[in-house]
Amino acid sequence: MGACVEYEEQASLHAAGALEGEEATRFRSHLESCAACQAEVAAAQEVLGLVTLPPPTAIEARAQEGLGARTLAAWRREQTRRWMGRRALGSLAAVAAVVALMLGPSALERLKAPRAGTTAQVAGAASDDLDAETLAAFEAWAGLDPLDADALAASWDGDDDMMDGDFDDPGEAL
Repeated sequence: MGACVEYEEQASLHAAGALEGEEATRFRSHLESCAACQAEVAAAQEVLGLVTLPPPTAIEARAQEGLGARTLAAWRREQTRRWMGRRALGSLAAVAAVVALMLGPSALERLKAPRAGTTAQVAGAASDDLDAETLAAFEAWAGLDPLDADALAASWDGDDDMMDGDFDDPGEAL
């Protein structure tokens, strides 16, 4: 037979020591006169006694003493590490932006620079940039016949047959 229906929940709470105030006083007065509720409280206390943890050992007590402080310190270290990582990443991004701003205009100029054109343009540019003696020394070193910009321009008839990529002899392209 179980506890009285209206006191069933209170019997379990009383056995666990969770009943307080006026409610505890009222249940204790009922408990003095009700054998069924007394038996229910005793059974609940027996079950709760089986699941109660033993008192902590000295090693466990020492480990628990500084647990809160150690946990907080570890959390703060982790937050600081993350903050430093974000700060380093932000600094790296700022440096990359400065480098891009500094090198950007020169890179754009290189992209906009004209590509190597016809042989006459290259020869003309080479003769403008180099003196005749240096150009002759380079041609002699490379084993080339001397280039004459006027002769190249006169020999070129404006026909781009040589530029279409259909060469019968690979030496023709040179």
